[in-house]
Amino acid sequence: MAITQIYLNLPVSDLEVSKKVYTAMGGTINPDFTGDTSAQVVFADAIVVQLMTRETFATFTKRSTSDGPIEVISALAAGSREEVDRLADAALAAGGTEPREAQDIGWLYNRAVDDPDGHSWELLAYHPAGGQG
Repeated sequence: MAITQIYLNLPVSDLEVSKKVYTAMGGTINPDFTGDTSAQVVFADAIVVQLMTRETFATFTKRSTSDGPIEVISALAAGSREEVDRLADAALAAGGTEPREAQDIGWLYNRAVDDPDGHSWELLAYHPAGGQG
């Protein structure tokens, strides 16, 4: 059986603020899987982020959800450098933070955005053949 989708489940401190950041980065809320303690954000048919209050998230694991070292940096590819800037700026206006300056290495352009809980996302545009992003 082949993998058909990726679901990222993230604990968040303030569900409403997190929903604003993730929709600003281009996601849409799926009301069928959204409630008072959890929200499903769809970026594409195969890319889904489930935001959960820390209390709800804790019901799915025995591990601590306390702040600790970063374990993953997720990335979303956009179609152009301009789209990366638009999405990053919108996420920042919605409550995200930018932990570092944009990177432009010719074939790859990216900006980092951390959500209010410190989950790190790279918004990127690239041309693997070496073209400009």
